[in-house]
Amino acid sequence: MQERGSSSIHDTSHDRTTPQAAPDDRALLRGILVHDMRRDVRRHLRPMLAWYLLFTAFATVAAAPLTTWSLAASLHWIERPLAGDVDGLLDSALALAWLMLAAALTWFVVMLQQAGMLLVSASHGCRYRTAAMALLGVLRRAGPLAVLAGTQVLVHALLAVPWLALGSVLYEMLLSTYDPYYVVTARPPAMWAFIGAFLPVLIAGLLLHATLYFRWLLATPALVLEGLTPAAALARSRTLTRGRHLRIAVLVVGLALTVAVMPVIVTDLYSRAATPLLDGLPPHRWLMSAGMAGYLTFYAATALGVLFLGTTLNALLVRALFLRLGGTRASCTADPVPAHPGRFVWAAEGLFLVVALSQATLAVNSMNLRREVTITAHRGASAVAPENTLAAFKAAIDAGADAIELDVRLSADGVPVVFHDSDFLRLAGDPRRVVETPTAVIRELDVGRPFDPAFAGERVPTLREALTFIDRRATTIIELKPDAHNADALLTATLREIRRGRYQDRVMLASLSPELIRVARDAAPQAPLVLFANAALPGTARRTEFDMLGLNHLALDSAAVADARRRDYRLQVWTVNDPARMARYMDLGVDDISTDNPAAAVRVRAQREALTDAELLLARLRSWFGRQQLMATPHQLTN
Repeated sequence: MQERGSSSIHDTSHDRTTPQAAPDDRALLRGILVHDMRRDVRRHLRPMLAWYLLFTAFATVAAAPLTTWSLAASLHWIERPLAGDVDGLLDSALALAWLMLAAALTWFVVMLQQAGMLLVSASHGCRYRTAAMALLGVLRRAGPLAVLAGTQVLVHALLAVPWLALGSVLYEMLLSTYDPYYVVTARPPAMWAFIGAFLPVLIAGLLLHATLYFRWLLATPALVLEGLTPAAALARSRTLTRGRHLRIAVLVVGLALTVAVMPVIVTDLYSRAATPLLDGLPPHRWLMSAGMAGYLTFYAATALGVLFLGTTLNALLVRALFLRLGGTRASCTADPVPAHPGRFVWAAEGLFLVVALSQATLAVNSMNLRREVTITAHRGASAVAPENTLAAFKAAIDAGADAIELDVRLSADGVPVVFHDSDFLRLAGDPRRVVETPTAVIRELDVGRPFDPAFAGERVPTLREALTFIDRRATTIIELKPDAHNADALLTATLREIRRGRYQDRVMLASLSPELIRVARDAAPQAPLVLFANAALPGTARRTEFDMLGLNHLALDSAAVADARRRDYRLQVWTVNDPARMARYMDLGVDDISTDNPAAAVRVRAQREALTDAELLLARLRSWFGRQQLMATPHQLTN
């Protein structure tokens, strides 16, 4: 009875004392796709499913939390808890080391999963015994796999240094004199010159990385199946793949594209076919909640099955390539088997399913359907009036915005003026820098006519004028935009204007710099603070004291929302101008939406307030399925 017999990680059909001569390319492709993978799927599918569920449970309970904790702890150690500016994580050697650590840990977890799949595919016997043995075998090889992952990431990082350095030189030569936001929005000829010069370098660099990746593709099976050291496994992979990188790339990339599209198809099918079925549920909050919890659990199980299929096909492809190109399975001592392997695996799988069902139920029951969402006018109503002008502020107030976000810089004579860019090129066609221009000269610039002739004569206001105009009709979020070495002076001048008009209760201070936010907390302990960020690792918010996190919508997900609830700070998403996206972000649970079109956001909020609880639950479910589409279209990257 093989099903209950002992299992050993050994595949006699591929035992060799000498490597087999490599087949020609057509035979290689036909043999892998038609014979090897089909046979292995038929033979090893159920043991691999047991392993996949076991590893998923292990990763959920141990690997993923440990990885996240390690990254968060190291990020706090180098005092870079959040990435404000895009280059906020690239200004020190320690930060670069953190990025390498993040890549190595991520690749290490991927290797662990693939190693288990390889061990399962090289075994016979009871699927529970095989899965349990694979987990112990992976843990026994964790050290060498970690060295292998770290080595690969380090070499790729070193390989990236030359072309990244050349890109930095080209940037300094062609774009360093321009304001980054001007480059993104106006797309001057210098930007196209930079792209034309750097694109060949980038392509060459990526081709080198791809070549190295496919050269080392078979290092993991060499380490796991042949028992080689990390260095020997890399050399073995190089030997096996020599001269076949292109054919291997066709197989791997083709399979990767197929696997990548499967979750999208499943989500779309659920959204189109299954989600409308919930409309037939009785309009009762608790019945809807129970239905949604079951629905989400079933969807999660389906998605897990699709991901399992993709992971399995990838592992079997790597194994088939390894064996077809001459890899062997050296004889070695069998990995230890835990007592009662069936109970061991079923316990892990049961724990995972219980956790999944509990999380789905808690997610539905914890929804605060009537959570108040505020609307912030980004630089005023900048979709209908020139940004950061009194006209834009008036339009925002008329639209019903709860808050107005504006940008402040220091002029040459130390006066805080309301302006976003470091120079006037984008909005007034004047290349002079704000910090080098006196206030009297700034006041002569017409920033209205370039937007629309109807706004001709609109001027750059001072912070004092802006605060006086807005008064207490809306909260004012003042984003500090310091130039080199004037951050303290800018903060001091801004606080002076706030205190002069006694606007402390209607003003929030904001910045992309965590360091400046900490200085602002010391200088004005009672002032509400907003940190704008392009990215935030979950759990890293505790070192920077702020009251609201303004997160780029490209980085927003359910984890960011959950982290905000757990750590008790408000969460804003910027900058959202599409009404459908506004509704989806409201469904995800954000506290504030920053938009150039506050009138549209106010209308969306009013429409949602008219929905019943049952209708809101359905809307949130649809938004949950649509969150992948939220990430699909690039949007504004500079606040």
